[in-house]
Amino acid sequence: MNMRKISVVMALLLIACGAFYFLEGYRFTPFAAAKANGFVTDDYELVEKIEEDSIFYLFKSDEKQEYRTVHVKQNAQTYYSYASTFIPYGEDNLQTIGGMSIRYEDEKATLFVLLSKDEAIDSIVVHTEFGDEKKKILKDKPLYFLFPYSQQIDHINATAFDKNGNELYYYKDVDQNLKWQEI
Repeated sequence: MNMRKISVVMALLLIACGAFYFLEGYRFTPFAAAKANGFVTDDYELVEKIEEDSIFYLFKSDEKQEYRTVHVKQNAQTYYSYASTFIPYGEDNLQTIGGMSIRYEDEKATLFVLLSKDEAIDSIVVHTEFGDEKKKILKDKPLYFLFPYSQQIDHINATAFDKNGNELYYYKDVDQNLKWQEI
């Protein structure tokens, strides 16, 4: 084979590999990888980017009436997303709008995202085996908790408090309906 034929074959192989990676959802930025997730269609809007040790994106679709949480993983110089979860819109005063638990050999995380429509709620406390984590919450602003371990969302133990420390809501599964329950 002459050098020209070898160059053409190599170029075609590179193009084929690039096309394969692109079709598989690999991208050069985390956001592009999140948008390439098969469940994130054009009608989804970005609500929040959550990037600490793990990378998550929270989208919402008014057309589908749901929130979608997407996890993005880095692979060498590229990013990809194979995992997502969704939660339908709700009318409750305090609602979970995103959440996901991931477990890979090199990465573990639990994301828990809330939205309050109740001005009386001042803070949320998530009770973990490592202690309580408390955060202030603002009406109509997403609040997230990101933990460096994998725990199913339905096993999260959380309580909402008013500014005086009175319990208002707790997060619990009641009759196979996982949601915030008013106290």
